[in-house]
Amino acid sequence: MAVLPKNLSSLALDEHERACLEFLVISNDKALFQTVAMAVASVHGKLNCAATAAMAHDLTAQRRMDGIVVDMAFPGALEMLKWVRGSSVNRSSVIFACLSSEPETQLAVHAGANFVLRQPLLPERVAHVFATGVPMMVAEKRQYFRYPLMIPVELKIREREVESTMSNLSEGGMAIWSLFYQAPGTTIHFAFELPFGGLVCGDGYVAWSSGDGLAGIKFHALSDEATRQLTAWIQRRVKSGV
Repeated sequence: MAVLPKNLSSLALDEHERACLEFLVISNDKALFQTVAMAVASVHGKLNCAATAAMAHDLTAQRRMDGIVVDMAFPGALEMLKWVRGSSVNRSSVIFACLSSEPETQLAVHAGANFVLRQPLLPERVAHVFATGVPMMVAEKRQYFRYPLMIPVELKIREREVESTMSNLSEGGMAIWSLFYQAPGTTIHFAFELPFGGLVCGDGYVAWSSGDGLAGIKFHALSDEATRQLTAWIQRRVKSGV
């Protein structure tokens, strides 16, 4: 079994995937917003803005953002950055911290920033940093985005075999329903056959579960062949826009 690859350079950056990237800028600085807007347009992304801490909390708590730009001059910016990193919705988003002084660098990186943007902010410079972060954002989006799919899934938990039904699938996991409750943290072996694809077998663990038989399975290890089958299936769905 092979651990799921994280080779970002090997990901094909399809134009459809680029166009679906969604950014959020947390700032009340009009000039900074305009600069970020031009840079986001250069990578064909969509931009949202939060000019207050309340707006930023509401947006990041409810919607998944691929890239988050945090103006470190914004009141409470460091706390906001830490909050985003600890949230369930955007903990894996790519974060760009806009800094005005060198001492802020270590604080921002320690709080979870992936990239640092220093003043003066020029559109072409910001666009270059965004372009560097695009492979990370596409990779995380593929891990996060779930495609509806109802197919049988065979589970093996310790020595017990359990039949279940998948409800959705992503590159990093799946949601299932079964007659048996699966406690979070339980390790499992799974197997399912993709429509017009192949057999996918691997190991994972229960990330969450509910009392009505629903559970989220996070993939931990897939064979090389299973990884190819899953990636190819998702790429076909992405290109078809389904």
